[in-house]
Amino acid sequence: MQQNHVPTAAELIVGAALGCNTAWASMAFKSLSLYTGLAQSEAILDTVYLVSIVCVALTLVVAGVYDQATERLLSRKESMWALPVLVAASTLAMPASAALPDGASVVGMVAAGAVAGVASGLFLIRFGIAFSRLSTNSCVIGATTGTVLASLLFALFLLFDRLSACAFAASMPVLAGLLLSYGMHMLVDQGKAEPESASAHDAQACGGSSRGSKSELLRLTAKLAASSVLVGFSAEVVRTLYVQMGVKDLGGTAYALVEGGGAFAATVIVVGIALLLATLKTPRMARNIYHFLILLLVAGALVLLVPVVYGRRAALVPHALNSASYACFGMLMWTILAGVCNRWPAQRVRTFAFVRAGWAAGPLLGLVVGRFVLHGVGISIDSAMPVMMASVIAILAASGFAFSETDLVRAMDLLPLQRKQHFREKCAKVAADYALSEREHEVMVLLAKGRNLPFIQEELLLSKSTVSTHRQHIYAKLDIHSQQELINLVQETQA
Repeated sequence: MQQNHVPTAAELIVGAALGCNTAWASMAFKSLSLYTGLAQSEAILDTVYLVSIVCVALTLVVAGVYDQATERLLSRKESMWALPVLVAASTLAMPASAALPDGASVVGMVAAGAVAGVASGLFLIRFGIAFSRLSTNSCVIGATTGTVLASLLFALFLLFDRLSACAFAASMPVLAGLLLSYGMHMLVDQGKAEPESASAHDAQACGGSSRGSKSELLRLTAKLAASSVLVGFSAEVVRTLYVQMGVKDLGGTAYALVEGGGAFAATVIVVGIALLLATLKTPRMARNIYHFLILLLVAGALVLLVPVVYGRRAALVPHALNSASYACFGMLMWTILAGVCNRWPAQRVRTFAFVRAGWAAGPLLGLVVGRFVLHGVGISIDSAMPVMMASVIAILAASGFAFSETDLVRAMDLLPLQRKQHFREKCAKVAADYALSEREHEVMVLLAKGRNLPFIQEELLLSKSTVSTHRQHIYAKLDIHSQQELINLVQETQA
């Protein structure tokens, strides 16, 4: 990440839009505030949440399969306003339907939840498209702003009465749409975001058309989706038990302070530490942040037994820790995903949709397992222990296999950083000055990054002998004898 980047008003506005959209999901599905005073309010919330999250996942999968049609649909100006309005209307319809007679109530809740799921899924893709048009610096600022603001807005929401809570929650998607449109227009005018029309036509220039890069895209998409499923499952099943083990029993203002204020405070601390780690001038910056977030996720799961043994109030701090760590992990994944979509603009809708479908499927699985434990087994040491172990294993599998350190570094290498542009310009100048062929240029760039021959073979789909021959020709044309000399030459070149 480029150092000393001062956030602009436009970047903060786009981040605020993301925060409003993220906060809406918490308001609609992680609190009973919309259903205060209704009989079986918890069952009602479970119903609309289940229907909505299933529809979100299905919508994202369908959008990924029919990505070109989806992008055409979302490119229409009408969709920018229709989608948030539909989300807002469904937000009001869910509690309104719950107050109807039995048969009509069920039909109304299912319909409202389905509309909310489909509309919010498509609206989320609009955010993915918008963020894919930004630099990494802008993405980090936007994701950080959105993460912190979402926690704050949710904390405020929990203090409202039912009528005020409904109005506040319904306003979030509309406000998100307004802020996103305004902020992106500002960034385009400032030259800090690609115009919405600049997408697929630039795919070849971005390297998205070569067989090697397509293979890399598929691999990253699968890994990011798998990691999202595993971490999402762990966070949701643990959150479900923490809430049921005592957080919700506090009620009213106390619950608001714990659920919202505690998570907000923890999120600010976690984000602050992560950003501090990001300022470290070390090649391990990305790994440091990743290790830190994984450690927090594991810690949030490992202390699941604490409230079982020491009483319900002991769930407060672990719950805040789990909420904050999951939010910050999502912030990191959001930035990486936006960068990957920027690298392959022709595939951005498909990539974003499939990965976010995994992000929806994970919590869905966690919800099902958590509800099974609550209603089928009951909370005890015997039931909490396997949940804890499953959660920890899921997180470790996500970081060790699904999306490892190596995957993180390779993904970060693709992000549209300003410093990378300088590097590419230097490489292009060296290639032009020494009359390198197009393929020699590609090999030289990877060698200048410190890549070894096996990596270059895999990346460019070349044989070992071909890569060795290209390397010899490059060294001969540049009159050098080692990879280190090449790295020094590129660094010393004035682009």
